[in-house]
Order: sequence, then C-alpha cells, then structure tokens
Amino acid sequence: MKKTIPSSLLLIYIVIETISAASATEVHTGYFIDSPVTGLYYQTSSELSGTTNKGAFNYRSGDVVRFFLGKDENGYLVSTLSGQEVITPTLTTTTPSKSINLTRLLLSLDSTPNDRKEIILASKMLSDINFQQQLKNIDLNVLDQSTKDLNLNLVSVKEAVNHLNQSQQYIENNFTSNEIIYHPINKRLEHIIIKKKDSQGRLCAYDLKYRNHPRSSPPFGNIEYTINKTHLIQYPSVGDYFNGCFLDKTKSLSSEKTHISQFKHWEGLIGCANTGCTRNDLNGFSLDNYNDEGDWKYRTTAMNFDPETELFMEKVQGLGPNEHIKHQNQSEKIIFTYPKEKGKNIPFEGIWRQTQYQGKTINSYCLLIKQGVIFQDPEVKDSCSQNEKHYVLNVTKKYPDMWWINNENKTAHLEQMNLLVRWYQNGNQPQHTTWEYLPAGEEWNQGILYRYRQTVQRQSDGTEEINTFTVSEFSKI
Repeated sequence: MKKTIPSSLLLIYIVIETISAASATEVHTGYFIDSPVTGLYYQTSSELSGTTNKGAFNYRSGDVVRFFLGKDENGYLVSTLSGQEVITPTLTTTTPSKSINLTRLLLSLDSTPNDRKEIILASKMLSDINFQQQLKNIDLNVLDQSTKDLNLNLVSVKEAVNHLNQSQQYIENNFTSNEIIYHPINKRLEHIIIKKKDSQGRLCAYDLKYRNHPRSSPPFGNIEYTINKTHLIQYPSVGDYFNGCFLDKTKSLSSEKTHISQFKHWEGLIGCANTGCTRNDLNGFSLDNYNDEGDWKYRTTAMNFDPETELFMEKVQGLGPNEHIKHQNQSEKIIFTYPKEKGKNIPFEGIWRQTQYQGKTINSYCLLIKQGVIFQDPEVKDSCSQNEKHYVLNVTKKYPDMWWINNENKTAHLEQMNLLVRWYQNGNQPQHTTWEYLPAGEEWNQGILYRYRQTVQRQSDGTEEINTFTVSEFSKI
C-alpha cells in the first residue's frame, strides 16, 4: 500500500515554507547613524537601492549593503557590510582610525554644520566629478594627508570623537531592545588581537621576509575559549601578551577553567553569554579618560557585532598626551572574536575585480586566483568573465604582498587580511602594504578587500607617518 503524507502535516509544511519565504523577502528598515545621515546612496544584494533619509535605508534579511558618498553607485564607496538595524561608522571598517576619520569626513560634508542632530550631506559637492576623483584617492586611515587635495575644512579628531559619543547616546535612547540577537554559549570562540601601533606611535608591520624564522614574532596573537553555563574554559594558545608591537611568545596560555561569576561585570560576549546578548550588549562607543590603578587611559573604545557573520569587533585607539599622560599615547589595536570555524576559512580562490586608484588614473583588472597563482584577463571589460580560460597572463609577481595565496587549505585568515606588511621589491627594497577586509555575508566572502600601497617615514618625535600612494578595491565575482 502506498504511503501518503497526512493532509494536516502537509498543510503545516506548506505554512512553514510560506512563512520562511515571506520572511526572506520582507523589507526591513535600517538606519545609518552618525547622527542620522541623509544623502548616502545605498544598494543591497537583493536589488534594493535609494538614498538614506534621516538615516533610513531598506534591506532584506541576509542582504549585503553598499553605501556610497554620491548620487549613485559611481560615488565613493564608504563600506560593504551585512544589512542590520543600526549601522555606525565604527561598524563599517575594521580599523580604529578609519572609523573616526569617516565621522570627520561626514561631519565636514554636512550642509547644516550648526545643527548636528542630523547630517545632511552636501549633494552639490558630492556630484562634482573632480571632487569624486579626489575622494576615491583618499585613504581614510590617514585622512589628514588628503585635506589639501579635497579642498575641505576637516573637523578635528576631538570633535569627531565627541560626536560619536553623542551618537552612541542617541542610539541608546532610540534603539534599545531586549531582543536576544546572539547566543555565544557553548561555542568555541577565537579571539584575535592585532596591534596596529604601539604607544609611541610606531607602526606595527609584519615583515614577510622573516615570517617563517623561528625567532620572528608577529603583531598579532590569539586566545581560544568556550563559555558554558558555569565556566569559561580556556584552551592552549599563543596568548595576547605583547612587547610593543610584537607578540611575546614566552607568555603563551595553557588550559584553564574559571567560574563564570568572575566575569559578571564584563562587557561584550563574555558578559552576556549566559543570558544571551542584545544589540546594545555588543555595540557601543566610549571615550575613556580615567585612572586605571596608576595607568591613565585616554582613548576611544568601540565594539560592534554583525549577527550575519557572527563577528564581534573591538577597536581601541589612544588619543595622544593629556595632563595625565606624557608619552605619545598613540597605540591602536583591533580585536576580533568569532566562532573558530569561520575566521580561518575565508575563500580567496576564484575571480576578483580589482579597481586601482592612483592620482587621476583609475584602472580595472580581472584576476583569477588559483593554486597559489594569480592570472589576469588581458582584455579590459566592463565585467569579468567567468570563463577561466580567458585568464592567461601570470601576474603573481605583481602581488608579492598577497601572501596568503600560498596557504595550504586555500583559504585566508582574517588577521592575514587586516595587517600592515613589509615586503621587498627586487629582494632588498622595502615596501609597505596595509590590507583591510571586513567580512560580509554568511560565508564571509562578500566584503571588499582593500590594498593600500604606502611609504613609511620616521618623524623627529619617534612616531612613524604613513603615506598612501595607491588604493585598490578587490571585489570577488
């Protein structure tokens, strides 16, 4: 006798499928808040587009959203990231200085500078072709280099920091919710720390020439742990102790089990693990200026969480000397926390489109990365071919700084894509590249990879200044 599905079960199945489909197509409203921003153009991966109005934009669940300074997608790309209810400058990038400098830029483009309750972008300026040309050449990490080219009166770092602090209060007043967006309990988490600058303002560059030397120490470390209902369980790892820029390998961590009550006053993932984490638990910005048992802190601290990628970011930036601090106080670091299986599995093999900005020249290239080799399609096209046979030029030697393409498992690590690296041209000429990658999409493969070609100069006060001469954006096709 042929078995059939009972009609009642079939009806339930149809209802569930219908609800799931409706949820996927439902349009949500998100907000770009640095004060509510009006005038940002946006596009989503589900083909929604428009201009933000008092911060508002539309997206669907699972969308990746791109924001532009300009009237359409030909404007300056601000960021590519997962769609969610609240997006802030600190969520749009992995680097501390770039977050603050984006706020400086938005405030400087505000057509109503006497009223900071809303940022209304100066559309006439952003529609100017020459201004857009200059805008696409800037490196937001070192924005002050670009003030002359942009012919723009930039607001100060101090004003931007105070504004971000006020924006955080606005978010807390208007977007506080008890909805649980993440349950980190019983997940094996990896906690990556990347040093960008030491306290004296020296840049933390990873020298690729010595990366396999047994005495070489990288400017990054890691901790692995799991939180259950009663304990935080720490696993063996290289740790997070640094001497200036570089990891102190003598202070690696061993297994340890600590009762969860020891962390009840902590912020971030650990603090909310047992109860479940709300948006407000995992997002925030603060200006710290206090005495920490004799070690004065004067810095900004930002934390952000993306529910789609499950990436928790923390960014810390020193704000220079004050009446309590006499040294340079320019340290910067990034901290990533994520489920262990995600952060070392960013798929880089495949076809990429590179857009390179250098001076008034914009060049586009179609690249294929496969088995440790980078091939280029010699024909310049509006879109990159999906046919691998078109990629016949071996251009691997042009990308010696793309050091992760030789990883054995053919995937990159998040820290590899967020480092300043030193490499050598013709064997002995030191070159510098800063890589930046903010994962987007559930598989972490829909973000924009930035490559900043740079020079480094030591200043008379011992700090180091970085100058960017070429900016490239890589989009995976």
